[in-house]
Formats: sequence, C-alpha cells, structure tokens
Amino acid sequence: MKVIAITGGIASGKSAVTNQIRKAGYKVVDADLVSRQVVEPGTHTLEEIKEVFGQAIVQNGVLDRKALGQKVFGNDALLKQLTKITSPEIQSVIKDQLSFFKIKGEPVVFAAIPLFFEQHYEKTGWFDEVVVVASSERKQLERLMARDHLDEWAAQARIKSQMPVQEKIKKADLVINNDGSEAELAAQVAELLKNLEKK
Repeated sequence: MKVIAITGGIASGKSAVTNQIRKAGYKVVDADLVSRQVVEPGTHTLEEIKEVFGQAIVQNGVLDRKALGQKVFGNDALLKQLTKITSPEIQSVIKDQLSFFKIKGEPVVFAAIPLFFEQHYEKTGWFDEVVVVASSERKQLERLMARDHLDEWAAQARIKSQMPVQEKIKKADLVINNDGSEAELAAQVAELLKNLEKK
C-alpha cells in the first residue's frame, strides 16, 4: 500500500485538497478528525487535559477548543504540555487506521496531517511521499482570520506555533501552491491524481 501524507501550514488549503481527493474515491486518514475523537467525553485524554488546564476548558462535559486555543497559542510551554498529552494518542489512532486500510487491500491511502514535520511523522517509516500545500503568510493570515474569526494577533500566534512553510517545502516530495484561485488549486490536485494513476 502506498501512503501519501498531505501537510502544510494552518489555513493553507489542506482541507480543499483532501476533499477533492476523497471525491475522487481515495481513502483519507484525517489527523484533525482524529484529534477531535481522542478528546471526546469519557476519554482519558480529556481527563488529563482537564487536570493540566483546569475544569474551565470543559463545558457540559465537552472540550471547549476555543478556550483551550486561547490558552496555548502564544504560550510555548502550555502548547508543549498539550502536545505531550494528545500527540501519542493521535499517532496511535492514525497507525491503526493505516493498518486497517492495508488489511483491506487499499492500493493508495492519503493521510492529512497538519503537524507532520513538527511531530516527526517523517521518522515513522509509514509514508512513501509527502505533499505540502503551501501559500504565502499573508494569504494564510487572511484565510485564518476569516475562517476562525480571529484578530491578527491571535492568527499570527497560531501561524508562528508551526514550522515555517518554507522549511516544509524543503522537505516535500511535491508542493501544491494555493495562492491562486480554487480552480487553480483543483487543477493541481487533479494533476497529482492523474500522475498517481499512471504509476
């Protein structure tokens, strides 16, 4: 089974890319989805987060992701603490999902992992190729502020918490540029899939 990672900066357009890949019939393991599953009510991960960050970040038994985000982004020590709790859980579920698709005989599986390089997934040996979805910091900032209703400072803090996109580009097997229109992005993804099918 060939496993292709999709990564890139926050608000760079990874979701648009993976949506198109899904529509083309490929299986996608989604780290963002997994990161929500591992902190659902009743999980020991959520209990650990409560212990470290306080009861106030849980509302009606559910993690208040916005409140947690306000605490950790811009505070490296707290972000590291959160990552230490959630990262092993997320990685474990991703590994299980990839194993499941392998058993099912899927020829190609994509894995959308925003923090691929930050959390050293490249060292796991699970991935054959890494695709980076890249856009300029100005575009990222505009999209992030609009998408998550953040002011510029809060959006900058989230961008700065990740590895700079230029560093990710250097480590990529393929780069999809998303500074243009939706149609231009879609054409690049279609090209990627066409080349994959040729192989």
